[in-house]
Amino acid sequence: MANQKKYALVLSGGGFKGAFQVGALQYLFENGIRHNDGTIVMNPKFDFIAGVSVGALNGSFLAMEDFEGLKKLWNDVETKGSNQIYTSDLVEVQGAKIKARFDNILQKILPESTLSLAFKFIFKKQQLLDSIGQRFDQIKSIADSQPLRITLSQQIKRSKFKIPFTMGFASLVDGKYHSPQPKDFDSDEELAKAVLASATLPMVFPYIDTITFRENGQLITTKNLTDGGVRNISPLQDAISFIKTDNSNEIDWHIIIINCSADQERIDETNPNVIGYAFRVSNDILTNEVLDNDYKIFLLINSLVEQAALKDMTLLGSDDLPLIKFKYKVIRPDDPNEPGNDTGDTLDSRPAVLNFRKFKGAEIAKREMDRLNDRNWS
Repeated sequence: MANQKKYALVLSGGGFKGAFQVGALQYLFENGIRHNDGTIVMNPKFDFIAGVSVGALNGSFLAMEDFEGLKKLWNDVETKGSNQIYTSDLVEVQGAKIKARFDNILQKILPESTLSLAFKFIFKKQQLLDSIGQRFDQIKSIADSQPLRITLSQQIKRSKFKIPFTMGFASLVDGKYHSPQPKDFDSDEELAKAVLASATLPMVFPYIDTITFRENGQLITTKNLTDGGVRNISPLQDAISFIKTDNSNEIDWHIIIINCSADQERIDETNPNVIGYAFRVSNDILTNEVLDNDYKIFLLINSLVEQAALKDMTLLGSDDLPLIKFKYKVIRPDDPNEPGNDTGDTLDSRPAVLNFRKFKGAEIAKREMDRLNDRNWS
C-alpha cells in the first residue's frame, strides 16, 4: 500500500512580487500536483504552510482556505492601486523608480514659516538644528501600512484557520526570529498584528510596536517587530521543524517552495537616488543573498543525507534526531536578465507588472510539475 502523501508549502518574501506566488498557486489548484509516476493529485490541500513577508500575507489566506479572498486582494491592488496596501506622502513609486517628495519631507522637518526659520538660523541656530533633528527622528518609515492593517484586522480570525501555519517576524530590539502559529495567540488582534509584522518591509512600513503570543508554552511580549525576511527570507526551517514532529514511515512529505525572486538579481545600470539605493540594498540584494544561502544549506544537507544513505549511514542533526532527505520542488522566476523574464522591482505594483508576475508564476509552476523523473521529487 502506497504511503500517504502530505504537502508543505513554503512562501518567501518579495513585496509586490508576491503576485508570482498567486499565479503559481492558481495553476496548482486548477491543474493539480503531478508526481514522477504520472499521477496527479487534483484539488490539492496543503498540510502545512510557512510564510514570511508577503509569503505570510499570502499564506494566511491559504491557511484559512480562502484563496478567493487572496485573489480579490491582489485584484484590488491591480485595479485600484497600491493604496490598497499602503499610502505615502514622502515618496512616489514610479515603476522601478522611487522618487522622493521633498516638499512633503521639508514640511515634516521644517513646519515653521520661512521668516521664523531665518530668525532662528541667525539668532538660535543650535535650537533650530535640535528641532530639525527631533522632527527627523519622528519619521519611522517612508510609507504607512494602515490600509493593509485594516484589511488584516477584518479578515484574519483565529477560528478561520484550518491548516497549520507559521508567519515569521523579527524583533529590532534583540534580532530574534519568531514563527508562531495562530493557536499561539490569545486574540484575533494580536494574530493580525503578527501577519502584518511579517509583511512589514524594513524602512518602507513602520514596525509593529508589540505583539503578545505563546512561545514554548510561555506568554511573551516582543517589541519593535518587522519583516521576518531580514533574518529568514525563506522559512524552510519552519517547514522542516514541523515535518519532524509529524513524520512517520507511512507518510511521504513533499515540500513546494515558491520564491518570488530569481536566483540572480536583475542587472540595473541606472543611478538610483539615496532612497532607491538604500531600499535596493536592503530589500533586494541582501535578502536575495540570505535566500540563496538558505537554499544552499538546505540542498547541501539533502545531498549529504542522500550520500550517507547509500553507505547505510545515518546523519544526526543538532537535536540528535536523524536528518531527513526531503522531497521538494522549487518554483521561482527565471534569470531576470534574460529577455522576457524580468518580474520587476519589489515595490513595482503597476497592473501590467502584477499581471505578468501571475502569468510567470503559472508558467513556471507548469514547467516544474511537468518535469518528471525528478530525483528530488517522487
